[in-house]
Amino acid sequence: MNPMTTSRLQWHCPAPLWARFGPTPAAAAGVADQFRPALLRFASDAFMDELLATLAQDPAGLGDLLARPETWRSPPRANPAVDGPQPLPAAAQERVPLPRVARAVSLGLALRRPRTAVPPVLSRQTVKEQTRTRELPLKLYQPAHQRYYLVSASLVCGITGLPDRAVIRGGSETLGFVLRRQLAANPVQAPDGPVQEYAYVKSADVGQWQRVSAGTSGPDDVLVPGEELLPLFPLVCRDSAGHDRTLWTGLIPVGRREEYLGAALATGPASILALGQRQALGPAVAVAPVNSKMARLTQFKMEVAEPWKALIRSVRQARDSLAETLGEADDTDAKRTQRIETLNLQWQQQSWLILLDLADYLEVHLPQVWQAVADNGAGAPALGLLGNPHPAALYQWLGTATNSALLAAAIGPAPRKPVQPSLRAALAAIRQGQVREGLEQAESLYTKVSRNAADWPDFHFLLAGLDAGPGAGLRPDPQVGGACLALTGLAPASFAGLAAEPGGLAPEPGPVSSVAIPAGLDPEALDRLTALIGRALEAGPETAAPPLPFALQLRDALAATGADQGWFTVRFVYLNADCGPLHPPLLSAPTQRFQLAGFFDPDAPARPIRITLPRDTSPAGLRRHSRGTAFVISDLLCGQIQRAKGMGLGDLVRSVLPWPLHKDLDQGAAGVCKGGGLDIGMICSLSIPIITICALILLMIMVSLLDLIFRWLPYLIICFPVPKLKGKEVAP
Repeated sequence: MNPMTTSRLQWHCPAPLWARFGPTPAAAAGVADQFRPALLRFASDAFMDELLATLAQDPAGLGDLLARPETWRSPPRANPAVDGPQPLPAAAQERVPLPRVARAVSLGLALRRPRTAVPPVLSRQTVKEQTRTRELPLKLYQPAHQRYYLVSASLVCGITGLPDRAVIRGGSETLGFVLRRQLAANPVQAPDGPVQEYAYVKSADVGQWQRVSAGTSGPDDVLVPGEELLPLFPLVCRDSAGHDRTLWTGLIPVGRREEYLGAALATGPASILALGQRQALGPAVAVAPVNSKMARLTQFKMEVAEPWKALIRSVRQARDSLAETLGEADDTDAKRTQRIETLNLQWQQQSWLILLDLADYLEVHLPQVWQAVADNGAGAPALGLLGNPHPAALYQWLGTATNSALLAAAIGPAPRKPVQPSLRAALAAIRQGQVREGLEQAESLYTKVSRNAADWPDFHFLLAGLDAGPGAGLRPDPQVGGACLALTGLAPASFAGLAAEPGGLAPEPGPVSSVAIPAGLDPEALDRLTALIGRALEAGPETAAPPLPFALQLRDALAATGADQGWFTVRFVYLNADCGPLHPPLLSAPTQRFQLAGFFDPDAPARPIRITLPRDTSPAGLRRHSRGTAFVISDLLCGQIQRAKGMGLGDLVRSVLPWPLHKDLDQGAAGVCKGGGLDIGMICSLSIPIITICALILLMIMVSLLDLIFRWLPYLIICFPVPKLKGKEVAP
């Protein structure tokens, strides 16, 4: 490669925009926009046709396509000093096919016209929107908003005339563009501090933002090893001298906004590209997995701790409902006891499933603890030899967690199944015989009617429930009967010494003496159990654990970036893989800073969508619609639908109202649909146009109810009269 040629390569804005970012060509030749790739904005799905027509008929019209700050109320305007809306002119389109000679003459006239100045593109622009002054950021909207954005630039040789650099495609030369994120050096503590560029480095399906420079003043115009290089394609236009010019153009992936904002942040500086090339050519080195326990701990929270918390919240809500009905005329001892027993039986079914998930978790991720549980304590002495005292503390805790006597007596009418003496014994029993198969194949709820079926476990152990009172058949005391109970007899020493540790493993603040879970259990107290599980886990490769959920990844990313609003830039890249470290990749100057709009951005334009409801809604008219949509319904879902058919909207509303309007839902025992002694499902044939009527009416009902809270009805729907839009067609 010729070093003289390489050193004179330059990235410029697209050729039709040269020397136009200023009042005179001489003044505009040295401004920053002359050396930046141009962001082009399109408001049509036929954006490529629009761009090609502009380049073919009037390349100077490219200046009208520059992306500028806008909202759905304020069209983009080139001159911020003008308050009135100024929509950009539509690109020229060939409405009528013209002969080749006529097209050449028209293009020649367009190329000889004087070039108008183009105002610089700003990352923030002050506009007057409906008599109110606003500062709008340069925000790129998504294709769902009917917006598309291209980025374009010219690769030229830095000699007189700036001729295009000829690129041999398919060889060692590569062109592309990179999306860079701009973040403050300390985004959490100093969000307005010095800004650094971060490169999006993607390995397999996992991406992260890698800091480019080593310091606040280091160079950012370097390519990071592993950085994602987005594709470019060439477009051709004519300049004023009639020469062909190549515009390298790419589509900005605005739709990947959530991927970009949810990626992790790596604050360490990136290595140089030459070092990355040497590592790639060397022998394959197995990358050591990162030792962690976060994925396994998150699995415990999602599969055990959070469902357990939800169970406790449900119990507490039922307890409050019982307290509100206390003293009613029809609130007899028998009815209250029956209601509590029915609820406890339902919570017992949920408790069994949580116990099963907890046993599976211990077997996979804490096998020594599980082996001691399964062997009835035979392996417990070995837990003290692991060098980590917390597995032994966890095993001890499992043995001290028991049901209270009142709760054990409130599970249902006699004859009752035996209650396991501890959580440790319940975990061992839940994995015996065919218990798993019975629980996972159950087709009905656990009720007084179905509780003796062979599918259910032969023991009880409630993780949370209600106390039926101090004596059978007696009205419960308000301070005792109906109390929210959970596991009791916990040893506070089991949680001793749980100091703060990175990764969210510390228990809730408070003295160790208050760790024992009381009778009125707060679901957040289970965070102490989560902390003990985290201490018992050993940091290591987490191949057996599912990946972290996106919500957790996004939480960590937001915590690392502070109040950052997501500012991005684009740089164009020219890379010759045959060149050594003396001729690194050539990166362009960054574009203006911009943001990527979210899908539900309030300033985003709305894509026009037309949903036509049936016009003739009489029985005679509705019968004409084809029922061409099939819903496949299993026998279990069929049974649940049949249960729901007996419930009306009034029943649902009364179930959440306080006394004296409250009324419990009659949920029944579920089960499956049967026909002729066989379990049957259904395939229902429906008409989608008719369903849209139901959706609209249900929407208006729910919106009217929730308007009491949100007061959103004035902004929800606006209707316009349409003359002669009759339901019945008029016969000719």
